Amino acid sequence: MNGLKAMQGRISVRDVARQAGVSVGTVSRVINRKPVSPKMVAIVNRTMREMGYTPNAVAQSMRTKTTYTAALVVNDISNPLFSSIAKGAEQILREKNYSLFIANTENNPQREQLIIQSLVHRRVDGLIIAVADERSADTKSILRSVDFPVTLLDREVDLSMDAVCDEHALGMKTAVRYLFDLGHKDIALITGGDNVRPGRERAAGFREAFRERGLAVMDSWLRQGRLDALFGFAQAREILSSQPRPTALIAGGNQILSGVLRAIRQLHLRIPNDLSLVSCDDIDLTVLMNPPITVIARDIERIGRVAAELLLRRMSKTIETDAIKLSIPTELIVRDSCRPIATGLPPDSGSTNR
Repeated sequence: MNGLKAMQGRISVRDVARQAGVSVGTVSRVINRKPVSPKMVAIVNRTMREMGYTPNAVAQSMRTKTTYTAALVVNDISNPLFSSIAKGAEQILREKNYSLFIANTENNPQREQLIIQSLVHRRVDGLIIAVADERSADTKSILRSVDFPVTLLDREVDLSMDAVCDEHALGMKTAVRYLFDLGHKDIALITGGDNVRPGRERAAGFREAFRERGLAVMDSWLRQGRLDALFGFAQAREILSSQPRPTALIAGGNQILSGVLRAIRQLHLRIPNDLSLVSCDDIDLTVLMNPPITVIARDIERIGRVAAELLLRRMSKTIETDAIKLSIPTELIVRDSCRPIATGLPPDSGSTNR
């Protein structure tokens, strides 16, 4: 067998078939992932390993018209949210022998467009993407032109594409109602902008919760912009330095939360004595904080799994229907970062909704 390994460059499918005691057609079907009995798959794969035979991926993709590669494009892979989504997606794709290519746009629409063009040249079979700006005409134009299936990740774009979205508005309403029930009426929200679905939906849910109680949202306490720590810090510091200041604040994004916490520390405020705090997405930071932070949670890995399952169905053409939109539910996990207003109102804080 060592002699065969030394001849790796000249080993052919016929050699593998002869060594395995099967037909050339059987080896070909195993290599090209066609239906074959599990027993034959095991025999052929073991023989190829022993012989050191590696199928020519380029030639294989030309024959099958597939590269068995899918892509995940996100704006910041260092975000624990996207890392968990990638883990869930890769798990599902790996079961079907697909490799997952991950690209990071740094929330730059121009970089995102270049990445999509590169994926076309690489001939990936499908794409899962959280676009940086849903309103970008150039991004929509490129997505419209690709010849592989696309699944949108928590985004709404006016294209006929599958999407997996989270119930952000409902989750936000649940959190605001919880704060109302604790006696809070002066509540601030810092979240993403209207150019991406999470920011738009969280702001909409926030406003709707106030309308349900017949209360007015204080415009200067609803801040929308980038979903990053710098934005969270700048907005939280400004809001919490004002008089009156809110008695509760919702960080509408897990990266926004880190900036909010920095501002709270600089201003020497105590959670929940001086400020009740709610965040979005259950990550290590929310659990390890003292006190642990109440969160609007969702099953993040499930988002990746569902997106990958939907993409696989499109790539295999097992669904031919119009674009499908699937929803992932949210839940409020109550911890110790919120306190009833009777005991949590700072002595120097005023109220705009009394």
